[in-house]
Amino acid sequence: MRKIIIGFCALTTAAWLLNLWILPPAMNGRSLTHEFFYFNGVLAWGFMAMAIIIAARPAWLEKVTGTPLDELYKWHKTLGIWAAVFTLIHYFSKTLVKPVLALFTLEPVQKIAKGELEGFDAFWSWLRGFAVTSSEWATWIGLALLVISFVSLVRYHKWLFTHKLFSVICLVLSIHAIRLMDPADALTPFGIINILVTIAGCIYSIELLVRGAGAEKSVTGQIVDCRAGSGITRVTVKPDTPMGFERGEFAFLRTPGHEKHPFSVMAVNNDGTLTFAVKALGDYTAKAVPQLKSGEAVIIEGPWGHFTPDFTAAQQLWLAGGVGIAPFCAWLQDAAKHAHGAIRLVWCIKSREREPMFGEVERLAKAAGVTLDVYESAKSRLNAASLFEGALPQTVALCAGEGLSSAVKNAYVQAGGSAENVRKEHFKWR
Repeated sequence: MRKIIIGFCALTTAAWLLNLWILPPAMNGRSLTHEFFYFNGVLAWGFMAMAIIIAARPAWLEKVTGTPLDELYKWHKTLGIWAAVFTLIHYFSKTLVKPVLALFTLEPVQKIAKGELEGFDAFWSWLRGFAVTSSEWATWIGLALLVISFVSLVRYHKWLFTHKLFSVICLVLSIHAIRLMDPADALTPFGIINILVTIAGCIYSIELLVRGAGAEKSVTGQIVDCRAGSGITRVTVKPDTPMGFERGEFAFLRTPGHEKHPFSVMAVNNDGTLTFAVKALGDYTAKAVPQLKSGEAVIIEGPWGHFTPDFTAAQQLWLAGGVGIAPFCAWLQDAAKHAHGAIRLVWCIKSREREPMFGEVERLAKAAGVTLDVYESAKSRLNAASLFEGALPQTVALCAGEGLSSAVKNAYVQAGGSAENVRKEHFKWR
């Protein structure tokens, strides 16, 4: 995804510079301000469109970007921030370039008397005023929604609803993007980029509003088993259509009366069912999920993610934090069927006695020939550096909170390992 973003910025800049050569601006304040507006506006517009596309979760997303969805959602957040920054630059462009404008004349705009225009020309003229006014409202509403997006106290369903409003804002701003573009620019490389970004943003905004995110990879199914206990609920679902899940991938589940939520697949069973381990961390996971009943309809979206096992390394370290053990349970099932080198699974939990999955994880590790090391926070916390005091593993796989994952990754790099050999599944998307 990084290459796509850098490529977009480089291509947009090159096209803008080419545009200046094809259609040189007049050396006056109004013309130069327009070019500055145009450049930062298209950059902001592109960042917003890319964030919208990620939110829509089209089927091709991971393949084209070469990035797993959990990491793409971190880019989604970054793109949203960049879009906001460049939008503010765009909004205050006149103020920012005012020192430069003082060196040039500001040509007056020719006024058109009322009654001179009729039909489409009159509508097109009116649309300019609408494009300006509506974009101002959309900009400030969008910035307010962005702030709300970072308020962790906002509940998930309300956060999701406010997030969907960005699609409406995108559609409103599309009028601004097209109407305020000089017609002479429409067939230039820079103008074409603006048009293509507008089309992509509108298509996936409509997709989000009409069909919802991930519609292309969603199938119906039903719950075949649900067992709750000790803060963990195991939910087993059977898709109506085979979905081709690999062990370690994740899915979005939509249960009756609720929005979709992402969960790691704990087990891909031989009968085509999928088992999820859901920890009680919020209203939905603590109250709604434990109340699910066998036979209830469910929407399953996936598979997503690239967090799948690789048994080619001679020595590996797997580290899980709490319910982050779920994808590793699926990995252990595969490890029992494949030849592999030395694998050490480190699991950080509160205590063995209070961990409902401990017995099963211990059994799976033994069957797979994987060394299981358990760190109980009730007794002592893990020192990340101590993990690499002996032989350095060739690869490291992490599924834990951001703090623990970052500490282990940094310790691995400081011990001589390569950051490129570290894979992790991202927990925190908001």
